[in-house]
Amino acid sequence: MAVGATIGTGLFIGAGQALAVGGPASLLVSYIIMSFLTFAMTTSMAEVSTHIPSPYGTLITHSYLYMSSSVAFASSYLRWYTLALFVPYEITTAMVNLGLSKPGTTIAIRLAIITTIIVGFNFLPDRLFKSSERLFTSIKISTMATFFVLALAIGLGGVDGHTHWAFKYWKHPGAMNEYIFHGLWGRVLGFFQCLLDASIAFTFAPELIVHHAEMPASVGQSTLLSTAIPGRVSSDVFQTAFPYIMSSLAMGIMAPFNDTRLTNNGTGSGLSPFMIGFKDANIQIIPTLATVAILLSSVASGRSFLYLSSRTLCAMSEQGHAPSVFSIRNRWDVPYLAVTGSGLFSALAFIAVKVPSPIMNNYLLHIVTSGGFISSLVGCTIHRHFHRRLRANRIAPRHRFAMQPFGTYIGMFVSATLLLAGGLWGGPKANITGTRAARLVTSYANIVAFGLLFLLHHFRDFIPIVEVERPIDMEGRRHGDREAREVRSHKTPSNRGKLDAIPETTGAFELRLNHNIFAEL
Repeated sequence: MAVGATIGTGLFIGAGQALAVGGPASLLVSYIIMSFLTFAMTTSMAEVSTHIPSPYGTLITHSYLYMSSSVAFASSYLRWYTLALFVPYEITTAMVNLGLSKPGTTIAIRLAIITTIIVGFNFLPDRLFKSSERLFTSIKISTMATFFVLALAIGLGGVDGHTHWAFKYWKHPGAMNEYIFHGLWGRVLGFFQCLLDASIAFTFAPELIVHHAEMPASVGQSTLLSTAIPGRVSSDVFQTAFPYIMSSLAMGIMAPFNDTRLTNNGTGSGLSPFMIGFKDANIQIIPTLATVAILLSSVASGRSFLYLSSRTLCAMSEQGHAPSVFSIRNRWDVPYLAVTGSGLFSALAFIAVKVPSPIMNNYLLHIVTSGGFISSLVGCTIHRHFHRRLRANRIAPRHRFAMQPFGTYIGMFVSATLLLAGGLWGGPKANITGTRAARLVTSYANIVAFGLLFLLHHFRDFIPIVEVERPIDMEGRRHGDREAREVRSHKTPSNRGKLDAIPETTGAFELRLNHNIFAEL
């Protein structure tokens, strides 16, 4: 599974809140829609990557090739800090899973222990970290499969002395919950909020899947890799979507949407539907093992997200989009300054010392999902600019998926709709998950941040900057190909500072690729 390294509370606990607000039918349909959306956006990005594979990722590489450099600058930094914000999200959900919702010294000690483990693992030699990542990914996938099998066994009466539940929760309290309003409109809003909450499991999935297919990219391998990318991404989308959809069906069997444990008595994130089902089944030791498994998944996912964030910052630095110090690596091939910079976001988890962890977890959830929607919009826009550039140069793309370009338009529409509807959870007047102002701010903060990053780069004449211009052949020849010859021109203003950027002119640009490539897990 291409996104196996990032499986965590987005599936186990985040889905519980989606179930509570929308009901089992809304949860299942939401996962189906998000799976289709993931496939649409993945094939969109894959068409671009198939033409010119890059080991650095779509938002870091192809946004500079085909779009405004200011948009590329903003999307790159958005990707970096959103991945970094996943770390405190995973830490706070670990606290929720342990039942530590009250602020105080007790939770501060637990937060410090988990944060130290997550950050400490990322300072391991790169080879050892990747080896441990494979182990943790296997454990998490096994946990997901075990939960699904146990859910079927318990829900369908496969346990001795236990009355089967089947789909009784679909009948009582019902298949769809009402949100804000009663009746049809309430169920519609409940479904939309369920879709928003369920999207956490799919955030950045399209780019991670495409990037996983691009990982072998290096000098001289572009043509060979291009023929393999379409098949790999299609397989990875199926391997990701099918287990998620089946898990959403199982969670609808394990707990009713009106169970207060799903939302920690209405304060925010609560227990996983799997945990609730295991406890209600009164099977000894299973709930304890499930708690440990979910905690392990949270910690492991935090490690993975910090790795992805730090390597994103390192890649940006290597290409001239971030201060050069973040590309410095030690003898174990660890970009320790990039890890430190990304790890600073973990400190946000300590707000749970003053604010209940379920509420803090909700704030972080909506920040990272809105960042994912913006990234999806940028990815789809890159696809349209890519084909416009090819048509202008009368060049045929190396591969076309059957659902494109319609999949791109669908992805743009759904992503924009969900981004704008992010404040829906701020609608209820009751102080359920913090103040209404805080709920609205966390839903739209990334739009403001993206705009500020865009303006910062757009008016870069007011800040010290280094511009590096590198042309690229639209036929797909890159640095290192036999027929491509690198041409570099450096424009260093007298007020040169630490911030480097690549500007856009009339053509596309080639980003520097070297043998010391960035490969995400």
